[in-house]
Amino acid sequence: MKKYPSIIFIGFLFLVSAFAKAQQEPTTVIKTKGRFINNSVELRFFPDRKSTMSLAFKSGFIIERATGTASNFVEIGRTQPFTESQWQEAMAAARTEDERNEIELAQDFYLDILAGSGGSMDFTSGISDLKDQKATEDFQLMVSLLTAIKNSEAAKGLGFSYIDKSVQNGTDYSYRIKLVEESAIYKTESAPFQIKASTDGNALKNKVFVKTGDTQLGFVWKDHPDLSGVDVERTINGKNVKLNKAPIYAIRGSNYDGPKRTGFDEDSLVNYQKYTYRFYAQTLFGERVQFAEVTAMPRDRTAPQQPFLKQPQHVKPGEVHVEWKMNAPIGGDFKGFAISRSHQNNGEFKLLHDKLLPSSARKFIDKSFILGKTNYYLVQAVDTANNISSSYPVSVTLIDSIPPTKPIFIKGKIDSTGIVTIDIKENPESDLMGYRLYRSNASEHEFSAIKEGFLSIDSMDRKVQTTYRDTVTLKSLTPYIYYRVEALDFNHNTSEFSEILKVKRPDKIAPTTPVFKKIKSTEKQIELQFVLSKSMDVKEQILYRKTDLKAPWEKYQIFENDQNSFIDNRVEKGTTYYYSMRAIDDSDNFSQYAVPVQGKTYDTGVRPPVENLKINSRDGRVDITWSYKNLNKDTYFVIYKKNKNGQFVQHGRSLELRFRESEKNKSTYAIKVFTTDGGQSKLSKEVSIK
Repeated sequence: MKKYPSIIFIGFLFLVSAFAKAQQEPTTVIKTKGRFINNSVELRFFPDRKSTMSLAFKSGFIIERATGTASNFVEIGRTQPFTESQWQEAMAAARTEDERNEIELAQDFYLDILAGSGGSMDFTSGISDLKDQKATEDFQLMVSLLTAIKNSEAAKGLGFSYIDKSVQNGTDYSYRIKLVEESAIYKTESAPFQIKASTDGNALKNKVFVKTGDTQLGFVWKDHPDLSGVDVERTINGKNVKLNKAPIYAIRGSNYDGPKRTGFDEDSLVNYQKYTYRFYAQTLFGERVQFAEVTAMPRDRTAPQQPFLKQPQHVKPGEVHVEWKMNAPIGGDFKGFAISRSHQNNGEFKLLHDKLLPSSARKFIDKSFILGKTNYYLVQAVDTANNISSSYPVSVTLIDSIPPTKPIFIKGKIDSTGIVTIDIKENPESDLMGYRLYRSNASEHEFSAIKEGFLSIDSMDRKVQTTYRDTVTLKSLTPYIYYRVEALDFNHNTSEFSEILKVKRPDKIAPTTPVFKKIKSTEKQIELQFVLSKSMDVKEQILYRKTDLKAPWEKYQIFENDQNSFIDNRVEKGTTYYYSMRAIDDSDNFSQYAVPVQGKTYDTGVRPPVENLKINSRDGRVDITWSYKNLNKDTYFVIYKKNKNGQFVQHGRSLELRFRESEKNKSTYAIKVFTTDGGQSKLSKEVSIK
């Protein structure tokens, strides 16, 4: 019998991961794959353990099927390995020597499993002997499964193949494979396999991506779940020639979760010549199929020598001279130079001319540069294949004697710890470099420079610093600290000084407390009269309001400093409102809360009368209707009727917007509204029966 070959077809990832899983869990798994072909479903199934394989070889597999994704599986067939005579017939029918060897290899494995050959353990070697035996078993198992993948007759001989011919086109089926004899050690798991009985002509197509290189081509394709062992062929002298010595497999660890791609490269090709490649792979069913055909062409990717850009010079008011160095180009594929400009060294460079400069050019005059901005230049060498090499970007120092405009302060503030925060309005100049801040204890004294915030000409962040912080003492006889600022551009032109910013040192004395003088409540509003804080540094006077005396005060209104009264119209009848006031100065000191006052709008008890009062009479029945816009559960209506003396007296009561009674005589009615809290309306207009 033949020994196992030295070249092993490395298997699909799902088989390898199954082996790894079997090392960790007390289960054995039977995996299933299938395809629809010739109006039948062809299945392949693979155990993952030697013990499971032994049971399968002795008793066989049970194939079960369910329609759709239903769980009512029904047995449709069984498989068993070949008998000795069947093995011999299969080997005799093999078309090639490789096929005969593969079938014989499958039989060898089958017989080894049935023989139950185990191993002996040398206790002097410890646990390593057990590991070696387990690795050997796993290796033999993988060889058998991969042989079954490559050779359909080997799969049939091992009992790993089944063809279901009783299917209907377009129907979904689920298949499950079980052992005839269950394992006494492992729990057998058989994941159902779903398939639709329909043909997909593109099922085995797999796109190949091309990377074009200089005299070389690279190919990349994503792993296909039903393909393995890729061969690459190229047409040479009219014949397809295999380029790889052994099939290309994707080998990864069971825990790998990155991109699943495989590739192939070929070099020593001729640039600009087209090459046609065909990609083949092995299916689970022992077939070699072409999954892609690609035509590609290598190209010149070697860039020219890198130019050396000198410092550009602003030689005239309207001209910047750009010069560079470069050795004479080697070869005849050099095309010329391109000059571009940007306001940042890593920004977007824009081309300064329509056509390439000739290969002999070493100088360019730019007349479109931007005054007031940083101008960076870049020289690029281009060959006939449009390969580009670039110089390093270099900026020009422009001749500029115009200073920035006079800076403007936005605000300045000192907190309770003596930290001063100063905000400056950013100047509009595009070449603004930054600001220099000065300080003095008196406006008429000399100012000293204390802070600078300048950008570097090569700075990637072009945001000029406009907020500055300083630290001063709070214990001083002078209540204010004074600041000035000047702006500088990148040519160190300096602006005139800003106006003086006077910043007050914070005080600790709270402003005086506002006082209420009078509160007046009416039916619809509450009027407050008061005297606000008279402290000179007050910046805000605040009115607070709440409806629960125990609740915290809520900010309700901001008063003007000369205000002495306020009318609160956002009130509800019957609700008591509490009011207080506080003042806050420009050092954020708060006064005490004013002594609270309270107000409550009152109810006059007058309710609006009913509207749209109407009366109808037919066959001795009187029907009176009306409308009332303030109807609620506390509202009811009293019906009045004139007596013989012409006086209205109470006659009835209604909770609805109507009143009915029997009345054949001429009568006059009116309605009055009442509420449960004692309110009432005036008597409505009267209506009569004609």
